[in-house]
Amino acid sequence: MNRVRELRRARKMTQDELGALLGVQKAAVCKYETGRVALPPEMLLKLCDIFDVSADHMLCRDANPIPKPRGDLSALFMPVREAVGVPLVGRVHAGLPMLAEENITEYIPVPAVDVRMGDYFYMEVEGDCMIGEFIPEGALVLVKVQPRVENGQIAVVRTGDEVLVRKLKWMPPHLMLIPANVRYEPLIVSEGDVQIIGRVVEVRIRGL
Repeated sequence: MNRVRELRRARKMTQDELGALLGVQKAAVCKYETGRVALPPEMLLKLCDIFDVSADHMLCRDANPIPKPRGDLSALFMPVREAVGVPLVGRVHAGLPMLAEENITEYIPVPAVDVRMGDYFYMEVEGDCMIGEFIPEGALVLVKVQPRVENGQIAVVRTGDEVLVRKLKWMPPHLMLIPANVRYEPLIVSEGDVQIIGRVVEVRIRGL
């Protein structure tokens, strides 16, 4: 038994909106609310932060049905900042679009205001080619989908069966894909042999 549904409705949130904040699908929120799935510890902590209540209150272990505010009483009535779930793309399967369902591993909650102009996705970086731009292996890059970027911008591109994160330099009719690590050489390709998927607009390191 828990108060997830009660608290969500009190905040006038949909299951989709709560799922975006938690980084899960609507179906998972429904299971938590009905008790079909027990709340994992990490999910319980997120819910307590979102609704500003104690774990005892969330799990109906307290006698008082109304949570006590932490500090300013007005905090109880502040609206939750709207968020949306941005897809995290895993290893891309050859021939499939970047955002094909087979490529998406999870959804990451992001303030809606940050991604309101255009389409976005996250991609986990493989390798150390871009460490000079403070993009280490395992970092998540937020990519705005667009078919062209300016000289010197960092982009996600597809060439053959490879999807790469590189700095771009236009050299018509060629394009130079520049790594940020002296151990690797730039790659020069014909413009027709590369697809620009989007521009890197943010780097996120898990756990920071």
